[in-house]
Amino acid sequence: MLYILIILFLAYSLFKIFLEICELKFVKEEIKKEAVILDEKTYKEAGNITIFNKKFVIFTLIYEFFITICWLSFGLRLLYQNMVLNNTIFENLVFVISFFLIGGILSLPIDIYSKFVKDKKFGFSNLSVKTFLFDLLKSFLLSVIFGSIVVYLLLICINFLGNFWWFWAAILSFVIVLIINFLYPTLIAPLFNKMEILKDDALKESIEALLKKCGFKSSGVFTIDASKRDNRLNAYFGGFGSSKRVVLFDTLIKKLTKDEILAVLGHELGHFKNKDILRILVFSAILFFVIFGLLGNLPETIFNAVGIEKSGGSIIVMIAILSNLLSFIITPLQSFLSRKREFAADKFGAKMQNKNDMINALKKLGGENKAFPKSHKLYSNFYHSHPTLYERICELNDENI
Repeated sequence: MLYILIILFLAYSLFKIFLEICELKFVKEEIKKEAVILDEKTYKEAGNITIFNKKFVIFTLIYEFFITICWLSFGLRLLYQNMVLNNTIFENLVFVISFFLIGGILSLPIDIYSKFVKDKKFGFSNLSVKTFLFDLLKSFLLSVIFGSIVVYLLLICINFLGNFWWFWAAILSFVIVLIINFLYPTLIAPLFNKMEILKDDALKESIEALLKKCGFKSSGVFTIDASKRDNRLNAYFGGFGSSKRVVLFDTLIKKLTKDEILAVLGHELGHFKNKDILRILVFSAILFFVIFGLLGNLPETIFNAVGIEKSGGSIIVMIAILSNLLSFIITPLQSFLSRKREFAADKFGAKMQNKNDMINALKKLGGENKAFPKSHKLYSNFYHSHPTLYERICELNDENI
């Protein structure tokens, strides 16, 4: 059984590497051609950055494969034997938290290289060592505190709710996701970024008029100091109900005109008007039931194959490891549905403002974020939650908006 698991992860990793190679070769050929969407210099620069990123991802996939094999071959057995002696809830809790903390430590070299070497090389990262360390400390504390609570509740489900524990665990996990989304804009995001009410009164009034026009009620329009860490542009609507906030990156405000910002927010409001958030929540709920229903009822032979007993903690850890395989299988469907929603949101944003503002905003976002405007079809079908920049602008130009 251990060899079957290793073969599954080998096939999974090789196919992901194959997709990255397809994208790598595609971009190498495309940057030799005439530039589209972006100016010639930015087009070439975005292509070269994508090529570098693809090579980095391939290395990361190989690194993650060996980490996973180490866990399955001996890591889980050693950790379990030293942590779970009497199979108590506390011991299982410590086992699960230790697994995730060790995983986080093992991923640190990749994270450090990405932020301090790769992103700085291409002019994206403004991150200081001090900010990185403080972020790391805050993430660690949040993970330990809230992670322990979540794992404890899951262990209660497994130990005391019988054969259908997975059903209640799926509901619990979904509710926790909702709570996190509700709390994120008001409690979690401000821990990492300075968040303040938008000071540009003219822009604020225009945004509030747009929100009112779309029937979207928010608790305010805010900006965050994203440039402290990164030069990329973004904006989002965070939270649910009374916690909903419009959040603009300071980098977005600096680079886009007022009309272009309104077009971007119009796109986000398109998701609201088209009930995309509800669809995402329904899809997430189904996914939780599938993950817990299938992976929560694995035969004992799988646990024995990696040298551990089937207990509450080992079930949670095996779900965490094997859910990568399951998630990858449904990724193409998830990406396909998401791309359809993005096209519709683009059209809504264009209608709320105008087509030219939407197109100009997309071009600036692509240019500033150095996003290559094209992608290999197979790669895009698997991974892209958003259509390529080229596809989005072509779709808008073909529409009578």
